[in-house]
Amino acid sequence: MTTSVKSLDNPPTPAVNDGPAMQAARQQTGAGRIGVVGPVMALLLTAVGVVLLHDAIAQADTRPGRTWVAAVIDGLDGSTAEWWMIPAGLAVALVGVWLIVTALRPRSRKTLAVTSRTGLFLRSRDVARLASAAADDVDGVLSAKSVASRRAVTVSVESDRDGVADVVRDTVAERLSPLVSPPRVKVRVRSHWQSREGN
Repeated sequence: MTTSVKSLDNPPTPAVNDGPAMQAARQQTGAGRIGVVGPVMALLLTAVGVVLLHDAIAQADTRPGRTWVAAVIDGLDGSTAEWWMIPAGLAVALVGVWLIVTALRPRSRKTLAVTSRTGLFLRSRDVARLASAAADDVDGVLSAKSVASRRAVTVSVESDRDGVADVVRDTVAERLSPLVSPPRVKVRVRSHWQSREGN
């Protein structure tokens, strides 16, 4: 009986997948204005449901009494056209158009994409932190604070060095260069001595 033993000198090479490790993530979006319209519409639908439930119970009850819908219809019966009905109708139509546009409008984006194969995104406040950290690394900068949006970053630094604004702008722009669409960098310089005099 012969037993074959596999050689361990040349172990098999595992297959290498050159494709992406995972599917790229989608960019996070905010609710936008629909986040306000949704609860309002939910309250209106709830109110309509309460009215219909009341009328259904009133119809099933043997005791006499008018339903709320019937009371409203009776109140409107015999009414004539008034001047205020035209602007009121236009206002209602404009509100309806606004609701349709709001529902179909693309949701707002809250993050900035990083150049990556797997889909990396940074929030605006994270971009502001990167900008502040980059500004703090510049010689002559005593403190730095940043406010960021998807289009611009405003860096406020405290320094007494001449020409520090250009250096901070270039340093922050380089730090944010990995972003697919880097925001515009604005720099505001406040003198350290003026700050001490103000205190």
